[in-house]
Amino acid sequence: GDHMRIVRKQYFVNPRLQLPLILGANVLALISVALILTLNAYTQAHLQNYIFELNLPPGHRFSEVLAQREADYARMCLWIGIAQFVIFNLTAIFLAHRIAGPLHRLERHLRDVGDGREPTDVSFRKGDLYQQLAVACNKVMARLRATASKS
Repeated sequence: GDHMRIVRKQYFVNPRLQLPLILGANVLALISVALILTLNAYTQAHLQNYIFELNLPPGHRFSEVLAQREADYARMCLWIGIAQFVIFNLTAIFLAHRIAGPLHRLERHLRDVGDGREPTDVSFRKGDLYQQLAVACNKVMARLRATASKS
């Protein structure tokens, strides 16, 4: 019946709602990556300044060590940026799905009842957001059933 749990594998049930959320997450991820790269550039410039101020001869061991540290730091910043970008996007896709899924289910249910289907209860998946929307809808469905049984 309709009380069975709805399993939905389609992650983009409402792109017009979900894509702006994902786009927002991308903007945050890009800002975060830009901040990391700015910090990296700032650190690199400072290290270059120190090397210049120390007036070390070319090929000095300390210069080589600092150059290696700079390269390690830049690589770390790159990996952190990539990881953040992936994590931000996966989180946004997941949350957008948890928001759009129940709204899509409710819209379909209301359309079906509006088209003459029996006013049965609607159910959302356990982790879906807006469970209170299903509760409110089911209150309306109960009222419709009660009104139909009187006539």
